[in-house]
Formats: sequence, C-alpha cells, structure tokens
Amino acid sequence: MKNLIRSAVAAATLSVALSLSAFAADEEAGYVDIGQLLPSEKGQYVEINLSPALLKFAARIAKHHEPEAADLVGDIKRIRINVVGLDDTNRTQNIAKIEAVRTKLEQQGWTRMVTVREKNDGDNVAIFSKMRGDDIIDGLVITVIDRKGEAVFVNIVGNISADKIGALAEKYDIEPLRKIKMKVSHRHEAT
Repeated sequence: MKNLIRSAVAAATLSVALSLSAFAADEEAGYVDIGQLLPSEKGQYVEINLSPALLKFAARIAKHHEPEAADLVGDIKRIRINVVGLDDTNRTQNIAKIEAVRTKLEQQGWTRMVTVREKNDGDNVAIFSKMRGDDIIDGLVITVIDRKGEAVFVNIVGNISADKIGALAEKYDIEPLRKIKMKVSHRHEAT
C-alpha cells in the first residue's frame, strides 16, 4: 500500500512538473505559437523543433571549432522552423495564418525590423523582434511568403545579443543577419 501511495505521489509530482515546464515554454517572452501550417496537396512540409537540450548539445560540439557560434547558440532556448509548399489547396489558409501572426506581433509590441513586399506575387517578408532593453532580443520571428510557392515561419527564442548576431553575419557573410544588426543598432542609436 505504501509503495502504491508513493508511486501515485511521484506520478502526480512528475505530471505537475511536466505541465509547468510546458506552460513555461509558452510563457517565454520570445515564444510565438503559429499552430500547424497546412501541407500542400503534394505534402511539401518541413518542421524543425530544436529544444533547449539539443541546442546546448550543439553548443558544446561547436565550442571547439566555432566558439562565436557556440556562444550564440548557448544563449538560445528554442528554435522552430516550418517550411511548407503552397498550392491551391493550402495557400489561402497558410497566408491567413501568417498574416494573423504578423498582426498579433504588432499588437503585442514586437518591433517590425524588416519588411519586403514585391509586386505581382513577389516575395513577402516580415521580420519581428521582441526586444529587452536596447541590445538584447528575447525572440525573433521571420515570416516569408515567396514567389516560389513556399511559406516559411521561423521563431528563435532566447537571449540574443545584437553584437553576437552582427559578428556572425560578418564572419559568415550572411546578408539577412546584417540587416537585422543594422536595424537593431539604428534603434539603439536613436535612444
């Protein structure tokens, strides 16, 4: 009987801990839940979810070869990436979902850092950041609807330093990250 009671208490404690941990993920300042994007009729769909444990593991591996990248990855709590092909079966719903997320982010005080809108079904890109102070990003959201017929949603959550992003952009010649650094730095100078 005592073992049964101990097992029940242990199971209840574990259940509460897991519930609180899932709740904490939803409450992280930079976390955005887009739900599920709908795959196209051909099933073109990619989803990547990197948990804190996987990111810490990657940082430990990278530490020996790329210390700057390891330092940045070590501060990231989670990454979610979705890429979905668009066709007549899912285009309207997925674009509506992405537009709804963009509107929600603006209403919640996120900073729109980059906007690209090309005419005639061209690229449609918006990048948002959730800032803490002038030089730390708690969350980054990248949304893309491109002319190749794909929708992309990226959410990076963590303690992301503008200086670290800039250093990586310069070292690896990553043009979109350079734009992020310029926008963040510009905001910093204005205050």
